[in-house]
Amino acid sequence: MTSSTKSIAAFVLIVLVCIATLSFWSEVRSEKDRDWIEHTHLAIERLQAIRIDITRAESAQRSFLLAGQDGYLEVYGASIDKLGRDIETVRDLTSDNPGQQQAISRLEPLIAGRVAELADGITVRKQNGVPGVEALTQGSKPEVRMDLIGTEITGMRHTESELLSKRLDLAKASARRVKIVIVCGNALAILILQVAARMIDREAGRRNQAEQKLKHSNEQLGRRSAELSDANIELESFAYSVAHDLRAPLRHIAGYSDLLVQDHGPQLDAEALRCLGKIEDGACKMGHLVDDLLHLSKVGQRKLAIQNTPLSPLLAQVIKDLEPECSGREIIWRVGDLFSVECDPGLMKQVFVNLLSNAVKYTRTQEHAVIEVGQSRQNDEQVVFVRDNGVGFDMRYAGKLFGVFQRLHKARDFEGTGVGLAIVQRIIRKHGGRIWVEAELDRGATFFFTLGSSKNSPTKETKISLVEEKMHAA
Repeated sequence: MTSSTKSIAAFVLIVLVCIATLSFWSEVRSEKDRDWIEHTHLAIERLQAIRIDITRAESAQRSFLLAGQDGYLEVYGASIDKLGRDIETVRDLTSDNPGQQQAISRLEPLIAGRVAELADGITVRKQNGVPGVEALTQGSKPEVRMDLIGTEITGMRHTESELLSKRLDLAKASARRVKIVIVCGNALAILILQVAARMIDREAGRRNQAEQKLKHSNEQLGRRSAELSDANIELESFAYSVAHDLRAPLRHIAGYSDLLVQDHGPQLDAEALRCLGKIEDGACKMGHLVDDLLHLSKVGQRKLAIQNTPLSPLLAQVIKDLEPECSGREIIWRVGDLFSVECDPGLMKQVFVNLLSNAVKYTRTQEHAVIEVGQSRQNDEQVVFVRDNGVGFDMRYAGKLFGVFQRLHKARDFEGTGVGLAIVQRIIRKHGGRIWVEAELDRGATFFFTLGSSKNSPTKETKISLVEEKMHAA
């Protein structure tokens, strides 16, 4: 083999290696572009699915409120379950986008609030029938929350659409580069060696297959986009109709109730006045529910003011503040030494207030109530516990305990809105900790929580000494 032949062979080898390398890189890049395009379309589709899910849930809830048939509850439950899955899917699909993650963090409380309103309406319908629903809906403005939800989803879809446009442009540019590289490489290889030409032919065949797949994918995605666009138009029309239909009855309820009180109050009999009282009580309850929801939302948005905080003085202050609630009762407090912790003292005080208020409330039926607060070590973690000997609950329903508006006891037996433990859980999670409960029906409950900070250390390494005191009401 002459030197010129060797040079030609080496040149051919270099050309083939370059062509193979560039072709492989282009194919990988094109595949990634296609994956990102499909990824973005899926994110847009799931965002639209969220609007569909919550609208279906509203429709099913409204049908149940009107008809009271359990079949609508099955549709409602399925829609709520699918809504949760779709939200998690969107969160996973947008995990690489901090802006979208922030948008989801704003969207989730709005959806949770609306779902809680729907669930509350169902509960009231089951317990009080149609009159209870009428009282519950007085003054409510679900269209405001739905508008906020729609705004957040529209903003997220707009962001995804912009990403889709950019990725489509990148895919087109990548396809053009693939064509240029392959055509130039084929032309050069054909001039040098038939073997190179055959290799280029095979590469061209792969390129054609990739283009056909991309074309087919684009056609499918185009059809899906058109379907989603139609569904979006229908949903917007439906949402407007629902808001328009609800607005007038709510105005009538408020207006006619006010007219009855102002113009005919002295002439109304006891039953009429009782009904008006029910309307007022329902409005007050709705106000409390909204206040608790706002409180829950503020806890989620509040920035932590972390500082080293001894828990024992904080606990003592909370117990002192609860003295008015213990009036007329005998409560035995068993309080152990607690550790110092890196936390937000205001929020941590709220944790103790909610947990101890629950303990005081649910030991109301006990002649000798006992409430114990202390610390222990479990799996190398410092754990705070709050224990009582109250009514307890069935652990089969423990999963509902920390949900918003989830109550395991009847409202007529124990007052409250079912938001206190949800607030506690959110505060604990903001501190990087966790909370759980152990309970037995009619034998009390014990709440445990950690605060997840490596700086947390006990004030004493010895066994906790319990200080027992009795609080006798005046």
